[in-house]
Amino acid sequence: MGIVGIVVVVALLYFFSFDRQNIDYKSILYLFGTEIIILFFMLRTAVGDWLLKGLSGSLNIITVSSKKGVNFVFGDLKNPQATSQFFLDVLLPLIFICALIELLQYFKILPFIIKYVGKVLKKLFHIDEINAFTILSYPFVSNGVFVPFKKQMQSMSDNQLFTLSIYTMSNTTVTMIASYMHIIKSEFIIIALILNLFTSIIVAKIIAPYDISTVEYEISTTSTNKKSLITRLIDSMNLGFRLAINISISIIGFVSLITFINIIFKAVCGHSLTAILGYICAPVAFLMGIDPHSVINAGTVLATKAFTNIFVAINEINLHTVPLKTQAIVSVFLISFANLPNLGTTLGIMHTMTNEERGEVIAKHALKLFLVATSVSIINGALAGIFYSF
Repeated sequence: MGIVGIVVVVALLYFFSFDRQNIDYKSILYLFGTEIIILFFMLRTAVGDWLLKGLSGSLNIITVSSKKGVNFVFGDLKNPQATSQFFLDVLLPLIFICALIELLQYFKILPFIIKYVGKVLKKLFHIDEINAFTILSYPFVSNGVFVPFKKQMQSMSDNQLFTLSIYTMSNTTVTMIASYMHIIKSEFIIIALILNLFTSIIVAKIIAPYDISTVEYEISTTSTNKKSLITRLIDSMNLGFRLAINISISIIGFVSLITFINIIFKAVCGHSLTAILGYICAPVAFLMGIDPHSVINAGTVLATKAFTNIFVAINEINLHTVPLKTQAIVSVFLISFANLPNLGTTLGIMHTMTNEERGEVIAKHALKLFLVATSVSIINGALAGIFYSF
């Protein structure tokens, strides 16, 4: 069923494309083929399985390291009878992750990887330097990725601005991955990151194609931060703590609001809002390849994530009680910023980095951007389901 779901989504993307005549079919097929080969290698070969386990193990090392610091400070506050305490186990590790990223940037390891992997992406997949830089840098620097080419954004075509917006909503950041590791298997996180990279490029090429030969811009990866290493580490740790607090505020608010709305809906019509949304989104879950017994729960997860975020959505299903294929589909679908709160963030960033007129180019297609970013997650979930079904 996953194949049918992918075909349906791609057909809809083609139908709603801004410029069907200029779609680069050759590079899209090349990207799809590369994506499938990588998935097959990672999930169906001994070497790929070894590599996947190694990468998953690396994520687990990060988890263990972050827990050490958290437990040293807050160990006495932890409830020994609780299997997990969200703020302590999931959010506070962001402090360590932010510091680790800053360390890699300081020693120029990240800029080196971004520069030369970006050159490979440009050649292989026919994308411009700005695209390559954005899709590789965004997981590490988040919305700060636009700063090096802010002036260039003033003269970008509508489709190029839309493409950049797709990348920001279809991917995630390394800091958030630290939180995901406590609620989703590391193996699924690795697969999702790979799929996000390829599928977001594919979808952008279908929905908003443009002539990359018109883009002539060299991006410098040289850091302008002249602070000492210690100062930069302290700043990054403070950033990690602020992220943990902000996410906590968001989750408290959304969980409380959803609970309140569910109570009202159940009193009025006998069904909670999340249950209703589960039925509405069940066909999407079915097209992704989720087994019929889990489509309602999975549909609820999909809808909840769309309106809130991954942390609220994950509470709608117990991944330990569903088949491995369903675990893979739901987990991979969840790992992106494709939701309404992040849509607002993306629109705000575009207004800030360009001007009101150029920002309005994206704002007037806000719903389309949200649905396109969600389509990336749907395709990714369906692909994961195909390879976890045999």
